[in-house]
Parts: sequence; C-alpha cells; structure tokens
Amino acid sequence: MKNNMTALVSAILMVCTAMLLSCKSKDGEIMETETVATCVAEAGCTFYSVDLTRAGIDKLLNKSDFFAAAKAGAVLALVDCTPVIEEDQSLESIDQKYGGAGEAKFGEGFDFKNYLLQHACLAFPNNTKRFDYTAVDKKEGKTMQGYSFLNIKDREAYVPNESFIKLLEDAEGIVQIDVFMRDRVMIQYIIDPEGNKWEIRMDIGMTYGPSPEDVDNLVHFNQHFKKTGKRARFLQTALYSEEYAGKDAEGAPMNIWLVPSTDVILPPEEFAMVGFLNIGYLQLDGVTYLMHKFTSSLFDVEVTQIQDGEYSFDSTGYRPVSLPGF
Repeated sequence: MKNNMTALVSAILMVCTAMLLSCKSKDGEIMETETVATCVAEAGCTFYSVDLTRAGIDKLLNKSDFFAAAKAGAVLALVDCTPVIEEDQSLESIDQKYGGAGEAKFGEGFDFKNYLLQHACLAFPNNTKRFDYTAVDKKEGKTMQGYSFLNIKDREAYVPNESFIKLLEDAEGIVQIDVFMRDRVMIQYIIDPEGNKWEIRMDIGMTYGPSPEDVDNLVHFNQHFKKTGKRARFLQTALYSEEYAGKDAEGAPMNIWLVPSTDVILPPEEFAMVGFLNIGYLQLDGVTYLMHKFTSSLFDVEVTQIQDGEYSFDSTGYRPVSLPGF
C-alpha cells in the first residue's frame, strides 16, 4: 500500500511538472512560463524559463501576434536584440544553430523587460517628443511659456519661431527665427525685417541657458551631482521625480530633476541626449531618465507637458552666413 501511494505521488508530481502551464499558484492563478533564449553568434545560447504569457512577451516586443502565433513548444531566441522564433527543434539543436556545442545551458532569474532595456532592444513607433515648458529668465526677470522638439532618431532638437523669439528682447514681431541643434551646433534660420533669409551657425555653447556640457559627461555628473533626497510626483502620472544638486560647467549651482523614462531608451554607450534649455534624457546605471526640470543661475525650466510630436521646416532660400570658427 505504501509503495502504491509513493508511486501515485510521484506520478502526480511528474504530471504537474510536464504540464507546468496548468499548475496553479497559491492564489489560484495559472502560472504560465515560456522558454526564452539569449543567443550570440558562434557562442551558442543560454535558455531561461520566464513567467510571462506569449501575449505579454509580444507586448514588450511591440509586436502583434508574433510569439503568440508560434507553435506549441516554440522557443523565442533573442539574437543581438532581434527576436527569432525557433520551432520544432530541440534546445540542443538551437544551441548548435548559433555556434554552441549543442548543450542546453540554463540560466536563472531572467528579467525579460530589463534585458530589452539594458541592451536597447526596444523600438518605439514615434521617436520625436514635444516638450511644453515654463522658463524663467532670471537675468531679464521674465517668465515665458514655450515648446520644443527632441528628435531621438535624427538626433536633433528644434525650436519653432513662436517659442524661440520670446527669449529675445524686443524682437517678437520684427524678425522670425527657427532654431535647430545638431552635432553640437545651433543653426538659426532668420528672416529679417526686409524679408531676407539667413542661415547662421553657432557653437552650441552660445545657446540660451546652461549648455549641454553641464550634464552630458558621465564623469562630470558623478563628480558634481548628488541626490538631495527630495522627490515629487511627475505631472499627472504615478511616477516620482528625484532632485540632484550639482554645478554647471562654470561651477555655478545647478539642480536638476530626473524621472524614469517610460518610452525613450538611450543606447547603452550613450550617457545623455539633451536639446533646448537642457530638456532631454540621461542614462544612469542602465536606466534612461527624463531631465524635465532644472534651476540655475540663468534659467529655471520645467516641462509642463510631454507628448509624441512631429515637425517640419523648409530651409530653401536661406543664405549661409559665415561666422568665426565656421
């Protein structure tokens, strides 16, 4: 009788293991696992069991009915960020396919989303953000509202005339200035009162407000910026922003606020991508943050709204003007 009971218990355990998708947790929820592999060409794969549904994996990959449409028993392989579905193959065969020795090596504690973030695998349908902001010009003693764009894909910032012109004393309604920032150069497209069109290129250090050099160097940031312990709710979201106190490139006090980014991810090797008035993104310890607020000796700036955006500008007919150094 004892032997029969032992055999019955062993059989139940084997069935539960073989049908893992049907075993329930203590809370009565079905525990679902899928097999994911990280593969490197000529080095083989490491396999992981992840507690995610196929639909959940597709959502993280920004794909519709991708892994969810695969055959039962399929493996999702991540090959240099490219998701590949491997069907009707043993784990050993998959490992050999990518140059391994044909051994199914298993890892533990695999965080699927974090892997995609750390390896900059996620792609988003829109790469351009529009930031609405409030800026306080301390030198002129005035407050203004405006907006600018940061194009992540094309690596440029754009400030339309109606926002940029507010920074220039007595210029509104007289001249028109649209501004781009690319490759550490500010390009101003100006229409003067006579209707002449000029293109002027300037060192980005001559922009209004603190320059990107204040925050785009990781060594400088780690040396000069520290958390103050202050936290605040970010806009109308559930996210919290944290304050860092530090110094700008000139040694003057400068405080910035960082909040985790939910839809922009910088490449692993890139520390910062910032645009007009230092609005943009920083990466710390593999996590991308939105730098949405700062106070300095020249300007206080705070983002009041962020959304996907698009812009266009026709530079036809603008005549280049040479300045020293260009």
